[in-house]
Amino acid sequence: MKYYWVNQGKTYKEEKEGKYLWAPVKNNKEQTFFHWNNMTKLKPNDIVFNYRKGFIIGYCQIKSHYFLASQPEEFNVDAEWENEGYMVDADYVLFSSPLNVKNIYKKIKDHLPEKYSPLNSKTEANQGYLYEINEKIAFLLFNFGKIKYKVVEKEFGNLSEEETLDYQLQETSRINLTTSRIGQGKFRQKILKKWNYKCAVSKVSVKEILIASHIIPWREANNFERLDVNNGILLSPVYDALFDKHLISFKDDGTIVISKHLKESEYSKLGITGNEKILELTPGNRKYLKSHRNKLYKI
Repeated sequence: MKYYWVNQGKTYKEEKEGKYLWAPVKNNKEQTFFHWNNMTKLKPNDIVFNYRKGFIIGYCQIKSHYFLASQPEEFNVDAEWENEGYMVDADYVLFSSPLNVKNIYKKIKDHLPEKYSPLNSKTEANQGYLYEINEKIAFLLFNFGKIKYKVVEKEFGNLSEEETLDYQLQETSRINLTTSRIGQGKFRQKILKKWNYKCAVSKVSVKEILIASHIIPWREANNFERLDVNNGILLSPVYDALFDKHLISFKDDGTIVISKHLKESEYSKLGITGNEKILELTPGNRKYLKSHRNKLYKI
């Protein structure tokens, strides 16, 4: 079992909710870096400490080997990277109280790696994503976070080679599902084809911006629903953002439903009139939309 430190300033919330870690293979200048390549070293049961805005918030246990996956569409970041990246599944655990790195720096600084340290001498995070750290730092962080190191080691660190292989085989189906996340892989291709490469509402056909939006969100769906083509609608960014936040939905006849929390003066600025309609809904779409509408009405 190895230990790592991940800097998640912009993406912690999305990665935690999705139970994964993701880093690009290259940036938009075709450059790659050691801290991204470290993703390929991760193995099931490795421990990664989560750093965000000056605090160690907790840690996550790695649940899979890395696999290639497109940048998650829930990332609200600038297009600094290429779309392809490394992803691993991870279970997140929060410390009861976040650790202020400035308060613990003196106790861990002598154990930080001389090269490729996650922190500089000013106790600030070095620019980068994933850093390997040693067992001593892991022990100290668990201790500061009031987590019993031996309990973690016993729970996560004692798999035999046979058990690890069996574990990896069990993970295969889950990895395949994860690579089909919203906006990725086969699911996106099926949704693009189903909706004839056009936004279901506006008919915009700029493929690069269209989003394969789940009706029942990925995080709430079971394995079948996550890949069911009827659980997807192809939407342009404005409609997708409103749909994802349950500010709009659609009736069984395809007519748009607008949340009471979205004022006409606001949605009209987005080019929405209230008369929009989807004409190609299937019975399967309607089943999922009923659940989606119910959430809109309850908000």
